[in-house]
Amino acid sequence: MESGINKLFEYYDSIFFEEKVEIEQNGRMGMHYDGLNLDIYLENSVLDIDYLSIEDYFETNANVKYNETNSLFNQYSNQSIEIKQKVIGAILTVVRSSTYREEMKETIIKKSSSFLGRFGLELEEKDGIIIVKNDYKLFEGSYCEVFRYNEQIYRKQLKQVYRSDVNWKKRFKYEYENMLKLANSPYVLKVFNYDENNDFYLMEKCDYNINDYLENNPFKDDKLILQVVKELLLGMKDVHEAGIIHRDLHLGNILIKDGHVVLSDFGLSKDTMLNHSLKSTSTPKNSHFFIDPIGLHDFTALDKLSDIYSIGKIIDFIADESDLNKKLSFVISKATERDRNKRYTSVDEMINDVDSAVKEISYEEKTKNIAKNLKQGKISSDVEKYVMELMKKEKLSDYIVRNQLFIFWKVLIQFSEIDQISLLSEIDRTYSEATGYGHFENYDLFASIAYNVIRNSDNIKIQKIAYSILEGCADYRYNASNYLNEINTYYADKLFGKLI
Repeated sequence: MESGINKLFEYYDSIFFEEKVEIEQNGRMGMHYDGLNLDIYLENSVLDIDYLSIEDYFETNANVKYNETNSLFNQYSNQSIEIKQKVIGAILTVVRSSTYREEMKETIIKKSSSFLGRFGLELEEKDGIIIVKNDYKLFEGSYCEVFRYNEQIYRKQLKQVYRSDVNWKKRFKYEYENMLKLANSPYVLKVFNYDENNDFYLMEKCDYNINDYLENNPFKDDKLILQVVKELLLGMKDVHEAGIIHRDLHLGNILIKDGHVVLSDFGLSKDTMLNHSLKSTSTPKNSHFFIDPIGLHDFTALDKLSDIYSIGKIIDFIADESDLNKKLSFVISKATERDRNKRYTSVDEMINDVDSAVKEISYEEKTKNIAKNLKQGKISSDVEKYVMELMKKEKLSDYIVRNQLFIFWKVLIQFSEIDQISLLSEIDRTYSEATGYGHFENYDLFASIAYNVIRNSDNIKIQKIAYSILEGCADYRYNASNYLNEINTYYADKLFGKLI
């Protein structure tokens, strides 16, 4: 837009930049030169009495230096949009008030007005002074419009159609208040100066949102992607720690300012500290891809786990064409689990797993971390890969016995249901041999795993495989038989009906 307005200066130069003649003291004509004739407009204007010269006029009204021998384009094309607007206003004011070439003035003003209108700019005339209004509209959302306020600040305004609606006014102010609570976070858009009477507030200018950036610049640089991912996570950590749920995370409200992530648009957020939220049963336009499925039918059901789902979808989207996507596949899968109980419970957990996924560590250290997580019943990307590799090598049951992993069922149920079926089937095939000759107590180990899987799964196929393991172990061990009897007595009908 700044560059587009330069065409107007070219138009002005075609009118005001012409051959001039220097008049000597004796009244004789001196040398001829090319220059701007706006001094002649001023001399034939009522404004002439207020200013010492055309240079004084421009310095006073537009805060710029003026050189009559240099074209307007050369002088002002590289200035800020605010300066350009002041210069245009000064030019049109002196043209309007002058009697010089009076037949042209209306054409100049009308053409200027029409051209500026392409950029959402308007001319405003008051008491003979023409200004270019600088609150032109940049873009609009479902209920708001955003205008340029100055070079660094935007103004967000509630649409006129909603200003008489108490609920919309409340929603708009609520957005501002929640963002104000996050003023100390470097990853949240800065807002200030809420105007209750006119339904607007000011906010810092950002460079672009990620959606606009990705239209022409797919993320391929792993370093850049990782920076965006980490700053998104840190920003959402600040949001959640402030007791706020965003509920509307998508590419359009993740902004970039000076190369860093800035979160915006908290109009649909929920303040858990106040147990208050704006009730809505509809989902925002163009955000369905990133919204937790639970919110597609009931937007009010969205919670922190929903924000985590959205983060996972966003990471998957922006890292899609990079090698980083593979490293973060576990994080993405866990964040976007359809089973909400298997998702991350906090952004902190996501941050830790992202750090682990991209951290280059030795094989020995990685192996130690895997063993530690398995003994604690925790899953990670490395744990997932390691367990699946053990299964492929038919060494999973041996590993469980060697490490006495009674808690392995906690790890198992965090895998996808397809992988759970594969893993349990492998254990069913190999557990008997893995127990070792004479070590019948190891049947208790597999019986315990199978028993807990049956109790904590609602997938019939998974339950059936686990039951097969439990039934086999019961042939050798009294404890395993007790597990089997308990399942048959208390859980059979509840869990899988007449399948046994």
